Amino acid sequence: MKKVIMGIMFILLTTTLIIVCISKKSSKEPPELEIIIGDKKIEYITSKNTWDGAIYDRLCAFKTIMKEGSNVEIPYIEIGKTAMISFKNNPPSKFTISDILIDENGKQMYSDKVIINIPVELKDGKCSFEIKKHFASALSSVYVENKIDYRGFKMIASWGENKNECEYAFIIRTDGF
Repeated sequence: MKKVIMGIMFILLTTTLIIVCISKKSSKEPPELEIIIGDKKIEYITSKNTWDGAIYDRLCAFKTIMKEGSNVEIPYIEIGKTAMISFKNNPPSKFTISDILIDENGKQMYSDKVIINIPVELKDGKCSFEIKKHFASALSSVYVENKIDYRGFKMIASWGENKNECEYAFIIRTDGF
């Protein structure tokens, strides 16, 4: 009888330790997102800016997505579609979205003055915005018929007191001016 009780206690203790380790590990990483535009699920990448007191130095997220060998597909999205963003758990206390015109290598095309900051407010970890034409698409002095723009969306999420911050990024193609 003593062996059975000891065995049950060992299993309970082991299970508790595994659950604690898993829950601590999940707080070490930024939460996952789901991004849907129209009927397409959009792939994204996550990069930590500051996390658990560490400051990260990393490459540009858009260049990472566009680099040769990347498996991220860049979908074509029609102007007027709605982007729906939802955190699967632990939504941030602050969330911003920027719309940036980029070239086919992921490099920002124009100065920071033409970055569009999209006003969003998270409600229950979700927000949405409409994909509109980017005014800077008309800045090119070369007319291209049926022009397609690469648009990089940079989302900065931060979590209150412990000052964790990360960047989520995705790229789409849209019609230009």
